Amino acid sequence: MLNIVDVFSGAGGLTEGFRNRDYYNFICHIEMDKDACSSLKLRNIYHYLKEQNNLSLYFEYIQGKISKNDLYSIVPNDITKDILNKEISEETISSIFEFIDQRLGDKALDGIIGGPPCQAYSTIGRVSNKSKKSTDKRIYLYKHYLDFINKYKPKFFIFENVKGLLSFKDITGELLLPKIIDEFTKCGYRVDYKVINASDYGVVQKRERLILIGYRKDLALNDSFFDYLKEYVESPPTIKELFEDLPSIKSGRESNKYRGNYTSKFIGKYIRNKSDILTQYIARPHNENDLQIYKLVLKAKKKGRNLKYIDIPDELRTHSNTTSFLDRYKALDYNSVSHTIVAHISKDGHYYIHPDLRQNRSITVREAARIQGFPDNFYFEHSRTAAFRQIGNAVPPILSMKLSKAIIRFLKSDKHTT
Repeated sequence: MLNIVDVFSGAGGLTEGFRNRDYYNFICHIEMDKDACSSLKLRNIYHYLKEQNNLSLYFEYIQGKISKNDLYSIVPNDITKDILNKEISEETISSIFEFIDQRLGDKALDGIIGGPPCQAYSTIGRVSNKSKKSTDKRIYLYKHYLDFINKYKPKFFIFENVKGLLSFKDITGELLLPKIIDEFTKCGYRVDYKVINASDYGVVQKRERLILIGYRKDLALNDSFFDYLKEYVESPPTIKELFEDLPSIKSGRESNKYRGNYTSKFIGKYIRNKSDILTQYIARPHNENDLQIYKLVLKAKKKGRNLKYIDIPDELRTHSNTTSFLDRYKALDYNSVSHTIVAHISKDGHYYIHPDLRQNRSITVREAARIQGFPDNFYFEHSRTAAFRQIGNAVPPILSMKLSKAIIRFLKSDKHTT
């Protein structure tokens, strides 16, 4: 059993894949966003009630039949006590260590998983963010990750971030990633890294992320972690297969009933159990102008073309900017996987237009969650905006589960234990 901590947890996409009591014991989850912490707590409750064979109470809550107070009153307090809602900073790091130490007791911490917020390293908006670089604290949040490594000396860590970190330069104009790796190395770790596309591991989305794996130098691990991960490669289904059992709804409408039973093996394996219920399937209301644009964008998509903003008729354009952000409207393709789900989906759905022309809308929270690899019984607190933000910031749980399995096999290859 490996004792692990999840830092910068978000709603728990990375956590979800490591929820395997045969191999992992979560000491705590640390997250600054209150909404994400609420989702983490609710997910803890889901897994507790599942073990108690009493999920009916959970389903009653997410359908709005009982209150949060009612739900929490029947669950032991310690079920949600491992979630710390606190920003990781110079001012809070000592109190966070106290929290972890109290929960650890005399046990050793074996692993740290997580990744600092990635917006600072993203290639999107890099030019406009250049002027903020000298004051952007997010650039150096990785140093707090180092604080955890230095204090607890775990056997391994997983550091997940955007592909843009490969090319990101710090305020001195030098590449940051080699510096990060050098600092991990000085802490006593060997570090390997690779850009992973989630779609290669069964996620219905082209999502490239940089994965750094570190392990203590005293461990006799001569193999590559990524050789173990490669064994979990899996072809994803199409969007059409992913959405096959979801009902047809139009802009501003909602549904809480599935279209029917699913036939997809993928949905049965990762997305939905026979006892699950449909929630958070509410389509955003769109104005008539946007609906007209959606139709044009989707018709172009079906002909194999992504319609640029400058190609939209003048009478439908509401923005004067015709030189940048020209792909602000984008449709999904039924016969392929999705493009990357990002947190901006919380602001509008223009970049994620549903592939069915008859529905003519952007995707729902539940559809976005499925694309990200969350099961239907995962409920996101509180608002629709908060839910979309949590989904866009998450590590796909399907990928996370495969990372967790590969870690176990990788650590078992330690020559000292054979």
